[in-house]
Amino acid sequence: MTRKSKLFFGIFVTLLMPSAVSTKAFAGGYMIPHQTARGLGLSNAMTAGVNDASAVYYNPAALSEVQGDNLLMSGSYVNLQNSVENSGRKSTNKHDDNLLASFFANYRIPNSDFTLGIGTYAPFGLATEYDKDAFTRFAAINTELKTIYITPALSWNPTQYFSFGAGLSFVHSSGVFSRALCLDPISGCTQPLGLEGTVRVTDTADAFAYNLGFLVKPTDNLKFGFSYRSRVDLRFDNADAKFGGPFSTPTVKAAVSPLPLPPVINAGLFWQIMPSWGAELVYEYTRWSEFKNFTATFSPTPIFLPLGAPIPGFQLPEDWKNTSTLRLGSYYALNNNWEIRGGLAVEQTPIPNKTLNPAIPDADKLTLNAGVGYKWEKFSVDLGYMAVFYKTRRVTNDELEGLPATAPLFYAGAPGKDKYQTFVNFVTFSIGYRF
Repeated sequence: MTRKSKLFFGIFVTLLMPSAVSTKAFAGGYMIPHQTARGLGLSNAMTAGVNDASAVYYNPAALSEVQGDNLLMSGSYVNLQNSVENSGRKSTNKHDDNLLASFFANYRIPNSDFTLGIGTYAPFGLATEYDKDAFTRFAAINTELKTIYITPALSWNPTQYFSFGAGLSFVHSSGVFSRALCLDPISGCTQPLGLEGTVRVTDTADAFAYNLGFLVKPTDNLKFGFSYRSRVDLRFDNADAKFGGPFSTPTVKAAVSPLPLPPVINAGLFWQIMPSWGAELVYEYTRWSEFKNFTATFSPTPIFLPLGAPIPGFQLPEDWKNTSTLRLGSYYALNNNWEIRGGLAVEQTPIPNKTLNPAIPDADKLTLNAGVGYKWEKFSVDLGYMAVFYKTRRVTNDELEGLPATAPLFYAGAPGKDKYQTFVNFVTFSIGYRF
């Protein structure tokens, strides 16, 4: 390996290490598709037209399209505004500010058809937190999922018309789930009778994933790209469960059902309308139907002392559905230095009315995106913004009324229609360097 390549990967590995600690994530559902400022400005319509090192994530086959050897670093700020209303009461998510980071690099192997890439990013995550005394406490107090992917990738470009790529990811994750427990069969915990407790489940998990992609270039102006990211099962099977309130055993172990990170398919068509103007349309399909329930079993079984009631565990139905997303992004180069971008997307929610709750307050949404990029010699600087407009949802279900279907737990009495409102600001800043 040359001195330049050693320096290149040495810098990247140094930057890679703190990202696994500092990454915090939030998303509707719990997928975070946007990883760079350029991707954000183009509404993530980058399956065929991606031209930087983030191809490791968007489509590894496109690594062969990247000019030179590059390092790309991005930081994102996510501002979430969401609330739940029921019978004149309102509960607001307190975890409204979140930070994300991603790093990508590529290296073209001299005198070959191969390009290497590496990246670290967080494509899944969530963070919501509500007051411990809010009426939403029996559905959710604190819910958090953090993931970090570390992915080396390889692209093979045997002809000018076709390239293929693949990546293998190490996935590290951590999760938090907490809610109140109502064990009052008379008042439904609407009176302070002391028949209420809490449970908080935490754990970490490691797993592996892979992604595949290909790129077809039938003409100089058209590209077709396809990418597939595999399913990952996060196995929180040695979790710590801490109980608050009058329980016989405050801390026990919990075996939690695998949490799926769903497989994702993207197909994109990129059109170079003129040398300074390009556009891409992407269809994205996500198999959320693999998330059927969220289950935990406690060992040893804690006893709620006032009633002598054992709490062996819980099973919460989810029954999510598969989703489709359409993304459209376009850019225009004003000159050799400046590029402006815009885009929009229409996204379905995977969460049906019957299982919607404050932990993940998702809805069908429209995103409006904009961005700008500047290049100077070997440096590039990019800024992207996205406004996410969630459809207001009004649902009637039992999600705010305690832990269902596990005797002797009782409902907490939050009947009636629930109103969910959400809006998200997403800002990303990227800086790149070409060696």
